[in-house]
Amino acid sequence: MLWFTLFFIISLIALWAFIKIAVTGEDLSQYDTPVEPLFYDKPASPPHFELEKQFTNVDPTFAKLSKQQQLLAMRKTMDKAGLRGTTTASFISADAAPVEGEWVMTEDADPDKRLLYIHGGGFMMGSPQSHRIITSKLAEISGAAVFAVNYRKIPENARLDCIEDCQDIYRWLLDNGPQVEQPVRQLIIAGDSAGANLCLSLLAWIRENQLPAPAAAIALSPTTDSTLSSPSIIKNLNRDAMLQNFFKPIVRIPKTLLLLTSWINAQVRPNDPAISPIHGDLSGLPPLLIQASDSECLIDDARRYTNKARIAGTDVTLQIWREMMHDWHLFEPELDEAKDAFEQIRIFLNKHS
Repeated sequence: MLWFTLFFIISLIALWAFIKIAVTGEDLSQYDTPVEPLFYDKPASPPHFELEKQFTNVDPTFAKLSKQQQLLAMRKTMDKAGLRGTTTASFISADAAPVEGEWVMTEDADPDKRLLYIHGGGFMMGSPQSHRIITSKLAEISGAAVFAVNYRKIPENARLDCIEDCQDIYRWLLDNGPQVEQPVRQLIIAGDSAGANLCLSLLAWIRENQLPAPAAAIALSPTTDSTLSSPSIIKNLNRDAMLQNFFKPIVRIPKTLLLLTSWINAQVRPNDPAISPIHGDLSGLPPLLIQASDSECLIDDARRYTNKARIAGTDVTLQIWREMMHDWHLFEPELDEAKDAFEQIRIFLNKHS
């Protein structure tokens, strides 16, 4: 009995060690420095505090809904938010594309200059409609024909399906414009949050498959590490109004159990570069602009990715905003900080056009 107990304990320790090694990957703390100074050091504007309340003051009836009902409600709310405001851009269904999506274009858009936009939403929410605030602004400041891809979401689909859809649409955009089959002259990739994760994963895939590279890429509040090792997840848990309700239940789960569950659910290791771009080779990538906030849970994801990519020789511009919630770009025109962020994106795009 004693030998059996000892064998059982040793087996558990061996299993724990295997899981830890297999799913955590390299020690990313080596990329915690240097610490980039704040790019935008103004205190948050009054409208920002009002917007934060929309995320921290949760409707008590929401908790009474089933998980499926909660997801559907969040999807509906997110899509509705994308319809506010006015824009000079038009939204056109992309019926000929191999993946669902829509073209977002101003009247004078150059159809041979294309921008692939990959929306955020935790891989389970969001759509081209929910992110029209961002895609219409990008259309206005870039002069490009913006394609907003409606990739497949979890849990109805596998995590890798999201990636496959982005790869398929990138290949298609190389030779297809809004109206006709026409080779692209210039292509840009951009995304926010989960969409920024897909954007960064796509960049490495393009390089590995020796496809024509985009002229530049933009990652807004990116999540780069699916092993969730960034210290800022805990440090900024009570500061990030948008993500705190998502991360609070997660951080209570023992880390090894969390990663094992993630592995099983996603059917891919959390440290696989396909879903954790920071764990891959970051050399030979196009010029990249990353914007993040010092108070969001994912700031260390952005910082670590930047530092590792720069060591690998990739040109990365990291701009850190003060006191903004995660993905504050969604709140243009309400936030002056969002307007200023888009102005920096315009400058970056002009530099790399």
